Amino acid sequence: MAAKKRFNAVATVAAVAAFPVFPLFADEPTTAPDAAPQVAASADETSALERETAAFAEFNVSLFEIPDGETVEFYRERADEIEREWNRLALTYAVKQEELARKNSPIQPFPNQGRRLHGPTGTYYDGERYVLAPADSILARRADALADLYGRLADAPELPLEVRGLYYRNWIKVLSGLLTGKSPQECREFYAKLLADEKAKSPLDLGRVLYLSDAASFYPKDDAASSEPTERADLETLLAVPEGESSEFYLKRLNELNRAYSERVGADRRNGVAPDETLSSRFEKALDELRKLRSQALSAEAAAFDRDAVKPLFDVPSGQSAAFYLERRKETKTVYERVSKLSQSQEGRDLGAISVRLRTETLPEIDKRLAYADDLEPFERFEHFQNWLRFCDAEELRTALEVEIARDATSEVDACRELYVRKTLAAKLLADALAEARKTLPEAERSAVFGASPNPPVEPEAQAMFDEAFNEIAELAAGGAVPWSLGLSWAEWAENLALGLQNKEYGGLATQLRKEIRDALADSENETDRRVLRELERRIGAGEIIGSELPVEGRNLDGTSFDWASYRGAPVLLVSGSVERHWAPNGDLNFIPNCVEEGLKVVKYCRDLKSAQAQAEHHAQNRSAVLNFQAKGGDLDRLGPDVESRMPFAAFIVPAEGKGGPNDWPYERGIIWFEFGVLFDADGRVLAVELTPSESEKSPKIVDELRALFPKVPVVEPK
Repeated sequence: MAAKKRFNAVATVAAVAAFPVFPLFADEPTTAPDAAPQVAASADETSALERETAAFAEFNVSLFEIPDGETVEFYRERADEIEREWNRLALTYAVKQEELARKNSPIQPFPNQGRRLHGPTGTYYDGERYVLAPADSILARRADALADLYGRLADAPELPLEVRGLYYRNWIKVLSGLLTGKSPQECREFYAKLLADEKAKSPLDLGRVLYLSDAASFYPKDDAASSEPTERADLETLLAVPEGESSEFYLKRLNELNRAYSERVGADRRNGVAPDETLSSRFEKALDELRKLRSQALSAEAAAFDRDAVKPLFDVPSGQSAAFYLERRKETKTVYERVSKLSQSQEGRDLGAISVRLRTETLPEIDKRLAYADDLEPFERFEHFQNWLRFCDAEELRTALEVEIARDATSEVDACRELYVRKTLAAKLLADALAEARKTLPEAERSAVFGASPNPPVEPEAQAMFDEAFNEIAELAAGGAVPWSLGLSWAEWAENLALGLQNKEYGGLATQLRKEIRDALADSENETDRRVLRELERRIGAGEIIGSELPVEGRNLDGTSFDWASYRGAPVLLVSGSVERHWAPNGDLNFIPNCVEEGLKVVKYCRDLKSAQAQAEHHAQNRSAVLNFQAKGGDLDRLGPDVESRMPFAAFIVPAEGKGGPNDWPYERGIIWFEFGVLFDADGRVLAVELTPSESEKSPKIVDELRALFPKVPVVEPK
């Protein structure tokens, strides 16, 4: 089955960009970051593929044999086993990359490490781009095995709809790696083929259809010619800039020249050829000339544009056929795109208002007519329904909701519309409430209040809008789970709204919303809802441990038990992630080390012994190199934000035997890529708990508590 999927994917001659994949369960790893870094072997001269192969030579390849006839739980566990094995080697590999990069340049951090750790599945990074790995490599075999497993699980009737949908996304993500390097047009054709297959099925899987439709629309149409790689020999031709052409011509030439020059530079670098300074100068000169000529062409076209010709499009007649509105929409969209480009010029500034009116009034009005056109298919109506709702205010959304409640739904797509408009209304009410609440603070006091308080005052009008949004979310709960493509479930979507409130520093309102969700989830049998409930219990519970003595259990690097009692008498910062970047004010690289000099103890928590040992060695070498650099008069500011410059860790610990993390740990999710921090006072009581990038709305921030503990430590103000 895996080989067949690989063949079919390649035969489709399309590529899919690496889309983010939602984790299936907060407690379990699913699709881990794909390690496709640049360096990892003993010799710098080895090829990228050889280094990649050597790094994963210890992979348990028996996991790639996927038997038929097993249970769903067997396939789920096998997928998790493959990812756990991959994580085990990938983390060590990432450390080796940095070691080699540091060897070549002790003061220069490894560039773009994040890109190399998140490459498309089944590819490796050759120094310039991601390349499809050979079929017999560990990388390709892993992709085949995951495609097989995710394909089976996506069609497993035993699993809930939203879980099957997530496995379907994972399957698409694997295919994206197998098809790396194709043009946007080929990507669109690939999605169009999958979309046609899904639409032909009965009953219709709404989640897959909506997901594939969104994915296909991500890529531009009819761009096959413009997206073809430019031959190297054409670079000289592209450097010659003709005059008297259209703005579209110059825009296309800019893109072609950029692509051709990048390919030339990349090829020279791979072949060890020194940079051609003359070519670089000619390239920059040509770019400047093209931009200048395009600006002149836009100005001339804007001056000659017939403004009166647009006015008839503003009026959308009623009572016409769907075919009429589709043709009018196509014409309006073309004019809108043209006007938007011309409004970029000085002479076309007045066209900006026309562009906004076409986008926010005319096109939505056409979409509204098409959303209720009986002679369109339900899914096509739904697409226009979505487009229209994006530009509705709260009153229009309420009217639309009343209409949907009164309609007699004739298909799964139609039945989904009521839930979707409720979602949109709740999001709109929350956005309006936030905007209204921020207006209540005078400009002079706003920064001071928002910087010091997680709960700015909320005026009654804003609070009323918040309450109305909560009621809409409660209605969603009563209506059942939203199809996975519309938010996985109403609970997950509502939790995302809570995060949005929290990130805007309305922690108290986020707490209110989370409690509403938690209460409504009490009796839910929906698997995604249950997962969200577990996560909410962690987040809400984290704020309740402030001031308590949370015991920390674990093992040291030598296997002995971690002696938590010995840390009494000094504040302790226990973290699982990058200390200096995430827990320091303004990203000040020296703040945490300076706190350590004043008495702070920093303990690094790792998922397993191998990763802990690798990180300990990495930090020791890094600290030694940085201190030597500083001793020789080097400027620490040159190290950049990705280097933990002088961090002396008090200890590296791993979970105690038989435990997944410190007992009663509020934020331990079971995956090494999530980062948390807990700050204890000298008596072992919790001062603050945070999870990056989100934190408990009831917990003080670690940064604030550290500044209170160490007021003498200076803080670098942001530039």
